[in-house]
Amino acid sequence: MNVHDLNREQMRTLKERYLIELADAGAFAEIIGVDYDAPSYRDIADADEIVPDDVIFNQFEGFSFVEEDF
Repeated sequence: MNVHDLNREQMRTLKERYLIELADAGAFAEIIGVDYDAPSYRDIADADEIVPDDVIFNQFEGFSFVEEDF
């Protein structure tokens, strides 16, 4: 399945991963617009509200997913 086929829970999982990847790349604070370098537990819990769907669609366009990815 592609990123457009994912259900809401799978999208949330990718958004959580995206926040962590931003932190690993040293870009979290700049891209999310905060004054700390890594997502808090609250940020992870609110990932669905913090990261717009279109960001995930663009980030993971061309990827093929299987159930085991989630």
